[in-house]
Amino acid sequence: MPTSIAVIGLGQFGSRLAARLSEQGAEVLAIDRSRDIVESIRDKVTHAVALDATDQEALRAAGLADVRAAVVCIGQNFEAITLATVLLKQLGVPRVVARAPSPLAARILSSIGADDIVNPEEEAADRWCHRLVAPRFLSQIEFHEGYSLIEAKAPADWIGRTLTDLHLRAKLGLHVVALKRRRDADDPESPLRIEMPSPSSPLRTGDILVLMGKDEDFARIPQ
Repeated sequence: MPTSIAVIGLGQFGSRLAARLSEQGAEVLAIDRSRDIVESIRDKVTHAVALDATDQEALRAAGLADVRAAVVCIGQNFEAITLATVLLKQLGVPRVVARAPSPLAARILSSIGADDIVNPEEEAADRWCHRLVAPRFLSQIEFHEGYSLIEAKAPADWIGRTLTDLHLRAKLGLHVVALKRRRDADDPESPLRIEMPSPSSPLRTGDILVLMGKDEDFARIPQ
């Protein structure tokens, strides 16, 4: 499975992640100690296996040495999270993402080789903070302190104007990364597609802009 992603630990977070990755076209190897949980997700992923993720030989036999990434999300059992992370790195998994139940756990996991750390509760809290403080933004992701990527519907004042006309970088300090637009301009229910924004293409009603910039500058976007 040279292009697969392993998700180890199929609690609420792990199961959701495995299913969503599969929906996005990834080959997903879902792993949990519980056979009942594995059976419940089997139809939603590429492969599902019941095994002990702290057993290196069991991981090897399941093909973990061939995945390109693995996410360790074994609930609150920090000993199991730690051991699984170490074993996956020893197997040569290029990218191991570990779920950290606390800031101290995050530091320990990073020190033993985890390539990325995830804390779903903190990340969900951050997203809801942004949505409550700035509800007109559809989503907001902080990529550096004070800087974010946001999705926002094109304000009414911008409809019919081009990006060249708006001078967003010069006037607001914002960079347009992408544009989400309905496939059929006359059908508000048609699927959205992502495209590179053309500086000379007028914005349409319903367009969603993906913008990058300082958090303080987003407040200058007209409502």
